[in-house]
Amino acid sequence: MRKAELISLTEKYIAGTASGEERLKLESWYNNQLDQNTLAGEKQIDEEEQVEVGEKIFNKINQEIEQHERKRPNRYFYRLAVAASLIAVLGFGWFILSERTNLKKINKSASLIKPGGNKAFLTLADGTKINLDQALNGTIAKQEGIQITKTADGQLVYTILENKSALAKPGFNTISTPAGGQYQVTLPDGTKVWLNAISSLKYPTAFTGKYRIVELTGEGYFEVAKNKNKPFKLKTSKQEISVLGTHFNVSAYADDDEIKTTLVEGGVAVKNFSPLATGFLKPGQQAVFHDTGFKVSNVDVEEYIAWKNGFFMFNNEGIKEAMQKLARWYDVDIEYVGDFDGIYFGGSFSKHNNLQETLKILESTDKFKFKIEGRRIKILK
Repeated sequence: MRKAELISLTEKYIAGTASGEERLKLESWYNNQLDQNTLAGEKQIDEEEQVEVGEKIFNKINQEIEQHERKRPNRYFYRLAVAASLIAVLGFGWFILSERTNLKKINKSASLIKPGGNKAFLTLADGTKINLDQALNGTIAKQEGIQITKTADGQLVYTILENKSALAKPGFNTISTPAGGQYQVTLPDGTKVWLNAISSLKYPTAFTGKYRIVELTGEGYFEVAKNKNKPFKLKTSKQEISVLGTHFNVSAYADDDEIKTTLVEGGVAVKNFSPLATGFLKPGQQAVFHDTGFKVSNVDVEEYIAWKNGFFMFNNEGIKEAMQKLARWYDVDIEYVGDFDGIYFGGSFSKHNNLQETLKILESTDKFKFKIEGRRIKILK
């Protein structure tokens, strides 16, 4: 990134006028510099400029959090978490953050726990199971006039090779991601799906009949190919979502109390099975379903699709909910020692950090500490 573009993006970031795409671009650039250990040696940006920009962003964050604190008392944890996580991910170095917080040493075993990646299993209609992490790039299977291709960047693409008889009954494939896994699949109709960790998608090898029907467990982001003559239906264990062509995210993990459907563009009709309830979403809205009903509200969609773009983004989220997301990505178990109700987390950081880097961000709040035992994280006050 050229210096002029960096300055422009940074100014927008500080002013609060940066788009979600611009925010992610800036954060991704700094994070990549940290990963490559090249930030300090950047020829166009010297250390003094890094410090100056870092100070401005730190002050800006504090101003924003102070405004939230006037409405929400006892937000000390929230203030520190936002500042610490954003400064860390932007890569202005611990020389800024360490002036304000005393970082504690994390058990070195945390550095051995790496972030997740493109890992998934594909189960074909005949029961054959393919480990996509180990499969070679290129064509991995052909079935019922469909060619299945694995790309180098973690995608599974279905291509129609020939038209089959309308009377032919299509088979079903299932793609499943483990803890610490994610994958992208392009369905036979051109619909693109991103699967988060511990998720699965069941779909036919060809969409016949009146609807295009798929089934999801866990979390997925969908960019549905438009076809006004054949609506797309997504089913989870407790609800059904109907669309013609749109972009939306669904989080329907079995161990979560709520199912969240977030609309990015287009329109979706959501039907909950138990209790029976229906709703229609507009772009920027989210439907939250739980045991007693559902509600629709306006949200910042970037927060709910950041995982697809390589980030964790939290906005006043309960620490237990935030840690659950980390547990799925790093494939670890979480144990709480003490009462953590009423503690919230805010900020964003890269999913490509190893666990040690992520825990440093959290522990810098001085509100709790971590103890690592194998792949179990104990959180203590």
